[in-house]
Amino acid sequence: MEQTKIEAICQSCGMPMLATEHFGTKSDNSPSADYCCYCFQSGHFTHDMSIEDAIESNVSYMDGSEKIDGRTLTKSEAALRMHVQFPSLKRWSAHESTHKEYFKAINRAVDYINEHLNQPVNLYDLANIVNISEFHFHRIFKALVGESPGEYIQRLRLEKAIFKLQTTKLTLTEIAEQIGYQSPHALSKAFKKRFGTSPSVFRAQPSDLSFPINEPEFLLIEPEIKEINPKKVMTFQIANPFENKDAFVQGWRKLVQFMNVTGIPDATHEYLSLSRDVSTITESSKCRTYVCISTNPNIKPEGEFGQQIIAGGLYAVFTYKGAYKNLESVYCSIYRNWIPNSKYELRDVAFFEKYLNTPDVVSQDELLTEVYIPVSIL
Repeated sequence: MEQTKIEAICQSCGMPMLATEHFGTKSDNSPSADYCCYCFQSGHFTHDMSIEDAIESNVSYMDGSEKIDGRTLTKSEAALRMHVQFPSLKRWSAHESTHKEYFKAINRAVDYINEHLNQPVNLYDLANIVNISEFHFHRIFKALVGESPGEYIQRLRLEKAIFKLQTTKLTLTEIAEQIGYQSPHALSKAFKKRFGTSPSVFRAQPSDLSFPINEPEFLLIEPEIKEINPKKVMTFQIANPFENKDAFVQGWRKLVQFMNVTGIPDATHEYLSLSRDVSTITESSKCRTYVCISTNPNIKPEGEFGQQIIAGGLYAVFTYKGAYKNLESVYCSIYRNWIPNSKYELRDVAFFEKYLNTPDVVSQDELLTEVYIPVSIL
């Protein structure tokens, strides 16, 4: 008797099931046509894992025989295909959809906070913006960001106050207005509670933006002053970038995979990173650092992958040649030496870096990075 041909895909690992013996089993030990015998037995998944773990596991078992259109797939190509396929599989689709929507909502809330620090921002408004109840928004925000919305906003405002105290001659009243405090008294009270000293005493102390005194300095060349248009970028936030040495590599890999799925030719991208904090002021684990790839209006935010606008306007652009690990020295020299002796002052927008080549193409000593510092004429 001819065996009936079966065409089924395991809704956990994506592998084809060509015969009933490939099927997993339900709780009553009857065959499950949804899942294979490796993933699902007696009504339970054999491994409790995330979608990323599942993809990594599948790739680790590849033996080099996997092909598409007659061409053998590399492991990175196979992983990319799985990142596209797996979210549509039954095991992952509901979880992945909810997970992505939460990330998308919190990204929107964080972007709104970043752009409205000088205005009143409350929990009710944020929850309405992302269309989540206040009760759930507060808990989701804290789970993904690590701070409550109120703690996050307060910290950003006070860190911005430190930066302005160190880099400008603005009065305390002017600083309070620019960072969302109703009065200089309110700012002073919050500042002293957080840092144990008043803003005026803090400003009187030598700071050099808290760079270590023995930080080697980069011999700056004169920057090029450029006026740029606003730039839309897709972003992926780097978690704890200064403590986890692999964080940038992992972040770039994820963002590049996401952009490749869109089908946009790689040659049209610009590769950037965006920093909304100064690492010597903000605790390293809380620095808002993003890897970015320039994009077009047709690409939409999805899950962990957000979308931001890099502000247009005037920038001092410093071209640095050398290893990324020495970029801190570049910033040290810019803030210590160039800004105080220039005819420019800092604008209140994020600085960013543009990468002109990559470590997989040239040696560390040959890496070229453009550092964009937002400025205005004094």
